[in-house]
Amino acid sequence: MDRQLPILFFLLIILFTLSGCGPAAVGSAAFSGYKVAADERSVGTIIDDSVILTTVKSKMIADEFVKARHIDVDVLNGIVYLIGVVESSSEKRMAADIARSVEGVRRIENQLVIGQTTSDQVLNDALLTSKIRVELIKTPDIRSTNIDVDTHNNVVTLTGTVRSQNEKTKIHQVVQDVARSRKIVNNISVGN
Repeated sequence: MDRQLPILFFLLIILFTLSGCGPAAVGSAAFSGYKVAADERSVGTIIDDSVILTTVKSKMIADEFVKARHIDVDVLNGIVYLIGVVESSSEKRMAADIARSVEGVRRIENQLVIGQTTSDQVLNDALLTSKIRVELIKTPDIRSTNIDVDTHNNVVTLTGTVRSQNEKTKIHQVVQDVARSRKIVNNISVGN
């Protein structure tokens, strides 16, 4: 029963997403299909990672102490990446504890930074993320849909899977050209 609840929650999210207007649902389904076909992970691993992500995020939202809206959660092959800005070391630790409690989690990469974020910084981070995504889309031989780009307090974090070390290097160079002197955390793995 404990394992069935996250799967049920995940299926409800899918149904909710697809219940919108016809063209939006078809477009979303087509993009999701492409993303799964382009992803280096197996379909089973993608589903397992999605269940872990949904469960971790749900538990964080339900927690009174952890401010889930400031934490990005990425899951890749059972490894949970916690990315963002939190207010204290205890909140950072609690977020990791929540993630660790989820079935199927192999390891936690707690990359949360302790600090504050202003609304101007959030806007600047969003703008930088958008610029990076555009450049990744424009660059040949990069499967940009496989790469998640997060920016928090001028720290750019890349998570995803690629086909080769050459593609990973190319992505890093594109991001470095856009981000300039900002810190880049590269969580990209090669293969599955």
